[in-house]
Amino acid sequence: MQGRIATVFWLMLSEIFPLRLRGLAMGTAVLGTWMADFLVTLAFPPLIDAVGGTTFLLFAAVNAATFLSYVRTVPETRGRSMEAIESHFRERSAA
Repeated sequence: MQGRIATVFWLMLSEIFPLRLRGLAMGTAVLGTWMADFLVTLAFPPLIDAVGGTTFLLFAAVNAATFLSYVRTVPETRGRSMEAIESHFRERSAA
């Protein structure tokens, strides 16, 4: 998780918000991330009791689905300016 998917997530957060909203948007996104982490932490013990070791397969499936969504939806930003990235997302949201 931390070596692959979380790295893409945090990098993506720093690039997808326009400069004028970046502070507020990053704060909101980080709050949402921590709330999701809290919910996973609360759900883990009951899942272990209910399905045992299969819980880890459930989390692996979520990670695999997240990876596939990243591959399909996240554009490559290497070598592009922040303005070009912002323009790309603006065009996608308008379409």
